[in-house]
Amino acid sequence: MSAHSSPTGIASDRPMARALSGLSTVPVGHAIDLAFFFPDEAQARPDALIVETRRHLGGCVAAIEMALRLSLEHAPDVAAALDRWPTALAWPMVRAQPSLLGPDLLAHMQMRAGVTLLLRQFGQGDVEQLDEGQGDLIPTTDDPELGDALSALALSEGRWLALAGEDAPMKPDLPAEHFADLLWTVAACLHVVARRTMAEGGDQSLAAFDRSGWALLRDHDEAACPIAQADKLVRRMGERADVPELLGALLGKRHFLFFAAVAARRLRMESRQLVDMLVMGPVAQLASLCRALGGSAADYRILLLALRPVRPQLSDAAIVAEAERYQSVSEDQADVAINALRTSPILRAKLDHLRAVSGT
Repeated sequence: MSAHSSPTGIASDRPMARALSGLSTVPVGHAIDLAFFFPDEAQARPDALIVETRRHLGGCVAAIEMALRLSLEHAPDVAAALDRWPTALAWPMVRAQPSLLGPDLLAHMQMRAGVTLLLRQFGQGDVEQLDEGQGDLIPTTDDPELGDALSALALSEGRWLALAGEDAPMKPDLPAEHFADLLWTVAACLHVVARRTMAEGGDQSLAAFDRSGWALLRDHDEAACPIAQADKLVRRMGERADVPELLGALLGKRHFLFFAAVAARRLRMESRQLVDMLVMGPVAQLASLCRALGGSAADYRILLLALRPVRPQLSDAAIVAEAERYQSVSEDQADVAINALRTSPILRAKLDHLRAVSGT
């Protein structure tokens, strides 16, 4: 990653690097080099996922910057200062200082990117494919009760699938907490530039961005994202979503988010958490998930095959080996694992940290 200059004078010639377990006493620069030359294959990210994550991040940053610029009618001096920089400011600054991005936000963006790769691989987001129902099992867009919800899901998926560069604006249909994180990041970047540009009255800039930021937060609609749209569809289906054969039919048709929303309903989990497990979770979690849903070894193989776009390590040989290991996963073991995932994520994170440092 090359250095990126900005009106703030900020530049960086190193990308962010994952801290390596057991290297806390190693100098930071050396730890970064070790992470590059000896990556943890279990944590490896495919190039397509990295590119797609940057596209989602850059696109949401670009859209938020546009919204903030347009919201500054109440502060004409600040708006005029930014007008002296007509090109995008925030994304180059974030690229130069990626530590502006918090771990939760970055993890969410990776999940979004993974969903996009799965949808793009199988062409979901095309309303015509949603019309290819399976009898009365999978609803179609001409369903009088569910057609509009199906169309809304397809359109929201299409926004994520749109082909564009990482600096092209993308609707920031983020959960409220992540939208707020990214909004204030962009606001901070623009404030720094405006304050340095304004000859006088630079102190007005902070108050102006604070006012505009809160206004954008009040107008934010987190229900516009495709995960929320899939949840809405499944809620409207009611008991139709509980038909045992539905999950297999959805997975066979590669209706990924529809499948995830139905699975989350049956496991009494949040869809966003379940999608994150499918895209980024350990393979052992996938086995527990499939067993808890009553899946056979053949169903598990189909699930792993469907997830290959975001899990390139799942070669044919690896899938065969995982399917053999799946035979040893009992329903009781799966239930224990899924019950643990229903607990507070903060509690689980603290327990994972304690296990990591204690080696147990």
